Amino acid sequence: LDQMLQADKNEALKKALFRGDVSLIEELLNSGISVETSFRFGWTPLMCAASVANFAVVRLLLDRGANACFEIDKYTLLMAACSAQASEENILNTVELLLSRNADPNITCRKQMTALMYAARKGYPRVVAFLVAHGSHINAQDENGYTALIWAAQRGHKSVILKLLELGADKNLQTKDEKTAADLAKINKHLEIFSLLSLAANHLRGRYHKTVEQEAICKFLTAVSDHSVGSYSIFHDMEVFLHGLGLEHIRGLLEEQDIALRQLLTMQKDDLIQIGITDPGDQQKLLDAINDLQVEEKKFEDISEMMKLDLSEDELLKFLQKLNKECSKLIIPVQTMNNHFLKNSHKVLNQ
Repeated sequence: LDQMLQADKNEALKKALFRGDVSLIEELLNSGISVETSFRFGWTPLMCAASVANFAVVRLLLDRGANACFEIDKYTLLMAACSAQASEENILNTVELLLSRNADPNITCRKQMTALMYAARKGYPRVVAFLVAHGSHINAQDENGYTALIWAAQRGHKSVILKLLELGADKNLQTKDEKTAADLAKINKHLEIFSLLSLAANHLRGRYHKTVEQEAICKFLTAVSDHSVGSYSIFHDMEVFLHGLGLEHIRGLLEEQDIALRQLLTMQKDDLIQIGITDPGDQQKLLDAINDLQVEEKKFEDISEMMKLDLSEDELLKFLQKLNKECSKLIIPVQTMNNHFLKNSHKVLNQ
């Protein structure tokens, strides 16, 4: 009878854990059930709670004496939390709590993956940043040579990639089959990420430094990347565009919907109505400007096909030189406009 009662309690505890019923869990623990009770496959209550990133339950179990360093077959609580299908806020809080109880972020599983790799693979940039800030080795590699950056590139998590690069991740590291993060992004058709990673200056320094054309590309990209953000006008491109049309009043509407200038310049009348620009006069001004600029909308499929082309170093250099030449034509008009705004800023503000 006692054994049956214990089995019933275990089953009740398991259900309470996955429901997140803190009161019932506390009641069951008070009735004498062990905080380290073992379920199927050796999972403990804390492992169950961590796997769904239930911060309140994890905190309760830790406060009742559960082991924050518990692992099953080298799979840790941190790894379970970083793999959870939950809000990133809950995962972040759970990870922070486990680290505060001395969980080691650099322990590896049987595949040599760390908690950081699990978080990067799932696409949690804030968790990734927190783990690195608390000692996770950012360039650690698993049994196949994958780093956190490579995992993020394979899965297409741009926000994680940007965060890892910001924190100093090495984009040149290769897997055991000699694939970089950029290579994995291209293979998995994450073309924006492929572009981001493959044309970065330090990547070019490492891989493309053998021919005259390659060296020229490297120098060109390095020079471009050295321009500081501060050299640009204090007026955002959208602000300048709208000011020129006398449409400053719709700026807030566009910002609320996170509409970039390039996106705006591809819109038709129906699109403008859909985003809330209903005044016929405003619509006509925008449509006339769009027509004058002769902006053609590029379909993503077209971009994808373009990205599949393998340009030689000579072709890439010619493209960059042509692009640089075209961009140079914009320098004087932009500087003139910038100087005009700076000299007449008091008038702009008073309008």
